Amino acid sequence: MHINNMDDLDILSLKILVSLYENKSATFVAKTLDIPAPKISRSLKNLREIFGDELFIRRKYGLFPNEFASYLYPIAKETITCAAKFQRAQATKTSQTKTHIEIAAPGFIAHAFPKALMQAIKEEQKQIEINVTPWSKHTMQDIISGETTLGICCNRVGNGIAENADKLQTTPLQRINKVYLIASKNHPIFKQEITLESIAQYPFINTNLGNSSTRPSPYQEFCAQNGINLHTEITLSSISSLFEYLSESQTISLLPYRVIHELASDIPELHTCQLSQLETERLHSHVEAPTILLIQKNQLKPMSDDLVWVSQQIKKIIENII
Repeated sequence: MHINNMDDLDILSLKILVSLYENKSATFVAKTLDIPAPKISRSLKNLREIFGDELFIRRKYGLFPNEFASYLYPIAKETITCAAKFQRAQATKTSQTKTHIEIAAPGFIAHAFPKALMQAIKEEQKQIEINVTPWSKHTMQDIISGETTLGICCNRVGNGIAENADKLQTTPLQRINKVYLIASKNHPIFKQEITLESIAQYPFINTNLGNSSTRPSPYQEFCAQNGINLHTEITLSSISSLFEYLSESQTISLLPYRVIHELASDIPELHTCQLSQLETERLHSHVEAPTILLIQKNQLKPMSDDLVWVSQQIKKIIENII
C-alpha cells in the first residue's frame, strides 16, 4: 500500500480519525469536536489520500472502519496523547501559562460534556485548556498517578474507589433518579403497559456508564433479585452504536441521562419515553440509585482556583445532563 506525503498529516485529522472510529458518525464527531461538518469531510478525504485507503465504509447509520483503519486507530490515539504532552511542555515556557486539566468521563456523558465546559471557559475568559478522554479500567490509577486530573464516573464503578479511599477525593455530583426507555419506533413495548416486568420480555442492551464491565446494571440486578428472566443481548458504551443497534432490532435499553433521551428523540427510527415514577421507585427500592461522582487525587495542598472553578462547572453541567 502506497502512503503519500506524510507532511500533510495533522493532529486534527488524527483526532477526527479516532473520533470517527469510536463513534461511527460524522455528525456526532462534528458536534463533539465543535468542527463544521464540511471540515470533517475534507479531513477524511485528506486522510484517504495520504494513506491511499478508504478507511471508513459508509452504511445506512454511519461510517464504519475497515481493517486498515482499525490498524491505524491505536497509533493515532497514542500520537494524540503525545501531542497533548508536547503542548503541556510548551505551555510551561510561555509567560501566561494555561492550566491544563485532563478529564476522564464515560462516553454517555462525554459526548455533551466538553463543548459545554469549553463554552464556560470562553465566557469567563479563563486561561484553562482541557482534554477529555473516555473512562477506562486504567483511569483510577491514572488519577492516583497524576496523569488524569479529574474523573467523572458512577459510584457503581466497582474497582478502585474503596480500595484507594486514602488516595482519592470523591465528591457526589448528582443522584440518578430518572430512567428513560429507548427502542425502535415501532417496537411492541410502546403498545402495552410499560413495567419493569414487561421490559424483560424483550432482549436488553446494557449501557456501560463507566462501571466495571463485569458488574450488572441496576435493572439487571432488579431482575436477578426478583427472579425475572432477562436476556441481555449486548453491552455498549458508544452512543452511535447503541442507536444503530436499537434501530435495527427488537432490543430495549434503559438510560438515566436526559440528554441522551433528547438526542434519541431527534432520530426518526427511535422512540423514547421516561419510565413512570412508580416503576422508577420500584427499581430503586430494590437497588440503590446510582450517583455520578467527581474523583481526583487526594492532596495535602489546597486545589488551585482554576481546578475549583472547573469542578464547579462540571457539577452544573452534570445537573443539566442527568
